[in-house]
Amino acid sequence: MKISVDGGSLCSGQDSQFGNYTFSKNLIRALSLYDQKNDYTVYTFCDLKKNLGKNFSVKTLQPKFFWSKVRVGIEEFMNKKNVYLALNQSIPMATYSKVIGFSHGLSFKFYPGLYRNYSRLNDQLEELIYDSDKIVVSSQRVMEELLEIDDRIAKKIHVLPFGIPFDMEPFGKKRRRENYFLHVAADHPIKNTEFIIKAFKILRHTNKFKDYKLYLVGYSGKSENGNIRAVPFASRKVLKDLYRKASLTLTTSFYESFNLPVLESLSQGTPVVGLRESIVPELRSYVRLADDINDFVELVKKTSGNSFHIKKEFQNRFSWKKYVEKLIELY
Repeated sequence: MKISVDGGSLCSGQDSQFGNYTFSKNLIRALSLYDQKNDYTVYTFCDLKKNLGKNFSVKTLQPKFFWSKVRVGIEEFMNKKNVYLALNQSIPMATYSKVIGFSHGLSFKFYPGLYRNYSRLNDQLEELIYDSDKIVVSSQRVMEELLEIDDRIAKKIHVLPFGIPFDMEPFGKKRRRENYFLHVAADHPIKNTEFIIKAFKILRHTNKFKDYKLYLVGYSGKSENGNIRAVPFASRKVLKDLYRKASLTLTTSFYESFNLPVLESLSQGTPVVGLRESIVPELRSYVRLADDINDFVELVKKTSGNSFHIKKEFQNRFSWKKYVEKLIELY
């Protein structure tokens, strides 16, 4: 079969290489590793190094203006494929392919005031729901939320949890713990970073944590507290090292459709403390869950310095090989 893939997010700049970028990069690599039977064409609007299998080609489409709807649509109309993987929640205006749409969550539905592009996101969601032949989501939470919008689409939806990113291998390597907490997220109000800053200031009043630091990766805000370090961008190599040495990873988003930093942290043997709403059902059994700031602070005190022991069950559950096997069944 001939499969086309929306690889537009691979062209993201360094300051925006978060969830969609990491997901797309890992899925495309996983497809090249675990599916040698189908032929893939990855669409981008930038020059990318082709480091994939023989059954993969990368096609640069210009102009970037109205790229996913119009330019990709023209390409799909002129060169017919069997399946189109809409990795970025956008479907071309014209395609003969069977469309598999990927929904990355509905945070804008629940917190519309935090999204200036709410209308565009809502329009994309409606198109994805009704124009996709199949819909892939990363968690049970997103599936249930889509069914609340329209339960007639139940047969379309399939839950495929993400795999552990390839660049986080090897898992759980020994490292020296350092006195800092880590938060990794896009610089967006939905991530509720101020909650973590507030909790950290409370923790610093205790003797055990008075010398601790807080690293906020992806955050560009400023802090008058010298122990709070904003790291607007960290390479994947640096990020992996930060995970390995951190005392804990903290997450407090108002909403998450999956939360890749949690999976990444656990893969490096570093425990996670999070607000309940920031953790999807698939990850809750591996994370210490808090319901308010007092609970959060107490869990940090109890969990700091511990390790998360990587088990085969965990690696198998969050496997890109398994993801690809289930995705191919939808073709």
